[in-house]
Amino acid sequence: MMKKFSRAFLKCVNETQITSVRAGVDRTKFTGIWMVVVKGRIFSRSYYGADKSWYTSLLAAEYGEIKCAKDIVAVRGIKPSDLKEITEAINKAYEKKYLTRPSNKKWVDGLNDPERIARTMEFIAT
Repeated sequence: MMKKFSRAFLKCVNETQITSVRAGVDRTKFTGIWMVVVKGRIFSRSYYGADKSWYTSLLAAEYGEIKCAKDIVAVRGIKPSDLKEITEAINKAYEKKYLTRPSNKKWVDGLNDPERIARTMEFIAT
């Protein structure tokens, strides 16, 4: 049976603009990224696709953690198997959560770009 995120943790991620992730056994610091909650699942997209990033570390099946407020949850990252079906809901979640300021529009539009959609990650509680 797959472990699930608590309702309180999902609420925290949903209500927090910048949630933190730490990926890889050698990393000591958390990196702030944009995350969205869709149907009880947590997603994020890598904006730049750097070779050494939270995204590539988690895809390499390395250990990771999400920190929201004071809670830290161990995670692994996967490419969602239902990406085509859930992409529109993720796009809308980014728009709803982050289009609260006009300056965010270019970033939200960028995250909804096909290149970045291809770098969608789902976080799985471990």
